Amino acid sequence: MNYINRLMIFAGFALVVSSCKKDFVTLYPEGQVNEGNFYKTTSDFQEALVGAYAPMRDAANVAFYLEEMRADNTFFDYNSKDRGGFESEKLSEFLDDASNPTILTVWTADFQGIQRVNVILDKIQTKPADMTDSVKNQIIGEAEALRAHYYFELVRLFGKLPLYLHETTNAQNALIDHRSDVDSVYAQITADLTDAMAKLAPPAGFPQSGNATKGMAATELGLVYLTLKQYDKAIPLFQSVTQMGYVLLPNYADIFDPGKKNNQESIFEVQYKSGTDNQQSSFIYNFIPNTPSTRNILGVDFSNTDGGWNVPTQDLINAYEPGDNRLDASIAVVKGKLDADVDFIPDSVVSIVNNRDSTAGQATGEVSKRFIKKQYHLPYTLQSNTDDNWPVYRYADVLLMLAESLNEQGQSGDALPFLNQVRQRAGLAPSTATDQAKLRDTIAHERRVELAFENKRWFDLVRTGQAIPVMTAYGIKQKQTYGFLLPNTYNVTDTRMIYGVPFRETQVNPGLGQNPGY
Repeated sequence: MNYINRLMIFAGFALVVSSCKKDFVTLYPEGQVNEGNFYKTTSDFQEALVGAYAPMRDAANVAFYLEEMRADNTFFDYNSKDRGGFESEKLSEFLDDASNPTILTVWTADFQGIQRVNVILDKIQTKPADMTDSVKNQIIGEAEALRAHYYFELVRLFGKLPLYLHETTNAQNALIDHRSDVDSVYAQITADLTDAMAKLAPPAGFPQSGNATKGMAATELGLVYLTLKQYDKAIPLFQSVTQMGYVLLPNYADIFDPGKKNNQESIFEVQYKSGTDNQQSSFIYNFIPNTPSTRNILGVDFSNTDGGWNVPTQDLINAYEPGDNRLDASIAVVKGKLDADVDFIPDSVVSIVNNRDSTAGQATGEVSKRFIKKQYHLPYTLQSNTDDNWPVYRYADVLLMLAESLNEQGQSGDALPFLNQVRQRAGLAPSTATDQAKLRDTIAHERRVELAFENKRWFDLVRTGQAIPVMTAYGIKQKQTYGFLLPNTYNVTDTRMIYGVPFRETQVNPGLGQNPGY
């Protein structure tokens, strides 16, 4: 049974499992799912594992605010009529505080995932009679890969963290009164991923099931070492992934096609499924403009009040080289006009290739708005209900990380073939740069355009030490362009490399403390 089907069975179940407690008597009604009559069979553990994947969707639904809009790839469409999205705007402007709801959403989702994994890892120590050793190893490997993934996102967003490595069963062990230092968190992440790699197999075929594999664990562990600047450890991991059957798809746009999910370029995706069982995605509704009628964008007439977020910037558009076929596959332009109520009325969606300048046509009253095209797939029938997965790791990412690691080890000549595989698929001439500093910039540029809108840019800027200079210079241009930006926006300091610990969490558990600057 594949991941999607099992997720349908398990929807809404894991929260019950992780929260049920034994009380005064041990009576477990046969028709009621709870801890007492669960975790008895292989099927129980497999279903619980599906529940451990589910919080990834809750995090991915909003992570672009923290991991993409924080950087110079995307901004927001300022809505003077509705200032309800002010808290989300603050994330892009570096004005956020610890009470920001998006920060809390990601923190909560990731720790919920960690709790569900910990339940599985604790319970599986008493192996069900019908469970083989190979199945046990598979479940443990996936669970460890997931725990590492949740903690890896958290440590990069928040720094020091409470380390939960066993099931939280009561209020006392829920409130760890301190946060472990970043080195300790990374040590746990590397331990989990190392063991997961030993227990998991490469993808058995394509399309994949959507579960974590050895390829996912090796890729993420490689990125962990890349983040820690331990390039000698990252290189063999990325090299191993190149031997696992992954390839670059010939057509860049096919990577994101919902009809080609978990394809041969995909290493790991957050799984979504359109329909009525609450597993759908809705990214495109956030990314297209606010408008009273979506007919000329989506082909159906919806009022969309959720749009105008993660809007591609002119700064990013200018970064695409002439002839780069990724531009047209990544960004679209919708043209229209503002009506008497200052609502945007779209007329048509056009290619960005000949519409790179958003100010063109303004003299005649035409308004052009850009939006991310990677999640734009006609036709649409159900409002805010789409079938798009969210890419986490794909083969092009691995090739570029391998090139970066080799270059940082002084092996610039060895790095070029991996970089150029990505460039040639984009229709660009191969790079010939062998100077380490120049090649470093070339690889960073390639990562920006290849992985645009995939929640990589902010983390790349931070781990390479470029966040402060790049975002400070970008902020100056932003304030020159947008009159509504306050003078104190884009105050990009060391304390802003991570976010504040959610205010609610510090109130419930004062021992967590707060990050400097928040």
